[in-house]
Amino acid sequence: MSLKTASRAMNGEYGVAAATAARVREAARDMGFRPNHLARSLAAGGPSAAVGLVLSSVSDPVFAAISGAVERVFAPRELQLLSASHGDDPERQRCIVRTFVERRLDAIVLVPAPGDASYLVDEIHHGLVVVAVDRPLEGVDADAGVVDNRGGAGEAVARLAARGHRRIAAIGVDGRLWTVRERFAGYLAGLESAGLACDPDLVDLDCGDVAGTACAVRRVLQFADPPTAVVALQFAAGRGAVHAVHETGTALDVAVFDEPVETDLLLTPPVVVVESGPDRLGTLGATMALERLDGWRGPSRRVVLPPLYRVTTAASA
Repeated sequence: MSLKTASRAMNGEYGVAAATAARVREAARDMGFRPNHLARSLAAGGPSAAVGLVLSSVSDPVFAAISGAVERVFAPRELQLLSASHGDDPERQRCIVRTFVERRLDAIVLVPAPGDASYLVDEIHHGLVVVAVDRPLEGVDADAGVVDNRGGAGEAVARLAARGHRRIAAIGVDGRLWTVRERFAGYLAGLESAGLACDPDLVDLDCGDVAGTACAVRRVLQFADPPTAVVALQFAAGRGAVHAVHETGTALDVAVFDEPVETDLLLTPPVVVVESGPDRLGTLGATMALERLDGWRGPSRRVVLPPLYRVTTAASA
């Protein structure tokens, strides 16, 4: 059949018999054909290139800062930027990536959801630029910009131990995440270096959300031998921990990854803040993507940034 007829069938336009449209769609499926929405935009005088940004959550201040940095790097190149969030749902991420691929985006910068992402291998082989930030992709050999989370957690424990703490809890919201697993490994290494044992009762990596974290901290504070310090392995976990300390009035030193940004929490600030520096992560990821788009064809890279540390007013002695 003619190209015009096939095009009308794929676009669901008027004037194509149902049987003919079905044959075209079946042939398209057999060939692995994907509609090129970007080419359609180009034909209509649209932008010359597009990139995608996939985040865990647009509402989380850490990921919002990553997004802002990516936008600033891409803006001078006049690239069309499409954004989406997966909520740490691997299937949702897969659907977003499929949509972006169908739109023929040139590059995707993403904060990966947990789980295997090997479905990206073929797309990368066919020229799609993929750069992971904050967490590496599982099952994919792709560029990544991350922070030394293991070293950061170990240093947080060392600083708490230096303040005399011997019972140090660890809490997180989602233990599936690479960042949480790395930070927990650093927590364990920090305890070992300080000559301290890990009490499993003081560890909860799957609190679910801020409220769950606050509940977990209140629970361990009721122990006969409660912790005197806690390492919050995620931003949301830090918020929950500081909320619990504020609510109970307990003397508890809190170390957090990235600082909770709520004004009422300034009354009980964390004593150690390990900052990932989301602005520099976003800048790094976007820069690596541009290097690939500009023709760099070297092997995949993993750039590990050192954590940034900040000590605030002590909560307890």
